[in-house]
Amino acid sequence: MGKIVWATGPLFLRSRSVADMAIRGRKASIDVDQCLSWLGTMKPRSVLYVGFGSLTRTDPSQLMDIGLGLEASDHPFIWVMRYSEESAEKIEEWLAGGFEERVGSRALIIKGWAPQLTILSHPAIGGFLTHCGWNSTLEAISAGIPMITWPHFTDQFLNERMIVDVLKVGVPVGVKEPNFIGMQRSETLVSSNDVERSVRSLMDAGKEGEERRKRAERLGEKANAAMKEGRGSSHSNVTRLIEHFLGNATVSVCSTHEGL
Repeated sequence: MGKIVWATGPLFLRSRSVADMAIRGRKASIDVDQCLSWLGTMKPRSVLYVGFGSLTRTDPSQLMDIGLGLEASDHPFIWVMRYSEESAEKIEEWLAGGFEERVGSRALIIKGWAPQLTILSHPAIGGFLTHCGWNSTLEAISAGIPMITWPHFTDQFLNERMIVDVLKVGVPVGVKEPNFIGMQRSETLVSSNDVERSVRSLMDAGKEGEERRKRAERLGEKANAAMKEGRGSSHSNVTRLIEHFLGNATVSVCSTHEGL
C-alpha cells in the first residue's frame, strides 16, 4: 500500500513490576495482595483464569452454565464475573445457593474489575478462558499462556482463528454466533458440557496439551524479546519511528521506562 509501518509492542511489557501491572486498566475490585496470596497456594500451571473483558455482559443462564462447567472440570479457577444490575439478585442467589460452597477454596470469584495482567503473569496460571479481545490476547501470549477461545463479537472471531489455527495455542469452546450487549436469547450459546470439555482439553496432561503449552511459552519468550532495549524488534522500531519524525536524525530511545 506504499505506507511505512512500524511494528511495536507489546508496550505493556516495558514494566513488569507488580505495582505497574496491577494498575493496568481500572482499579481492581479485589485486593491485589489477596489475589496473589490465593494464587500462591496453588501448584504451578494449575489454575484457569476466566475473564471476558470490559464490554461483555453475560445472561444469568449462561453464567450458570459456565459455573457448572468450571465446577465439573475439577480444576482450580479464578472467575471474573460481569453481569447487569438487573441480573445481580438472581446471580447472587445462585452463587449463595450452593455453588460457592461446592467449589470451596479451589475457586476465587471476582465481581467487577480484576488485575488481569498480574494474574496472567503468575506461575500458578495454566490457561485463560477468554473472549479473544486484542488486549487480552496480547497479554496471554506475552505471559506464555494457552487459551480457551470464546469470541463474542467483531474482530474477536478473527482473533480466535489466529489463536487456534495459526499460532495453535488455543482450544475453541465452540461458539459460532455473535453475542452483543442487549441481545436477548432463549437458550445459552455454550453448555456446561462444552465448558468442561474445553477446560479439560486445555488443562489436562497429555502430548497435545504439552505441545500447545510449549508453543505458548515460546511465543511469550518472543514477545518479551521484542521489547528488549537495543536488541528487540519493537525497541528498534520505536527508534526508527523517532528518527523518521526527527527528519532521520540519529537518535536513540531513552533507556528509562518514561522514555518509552
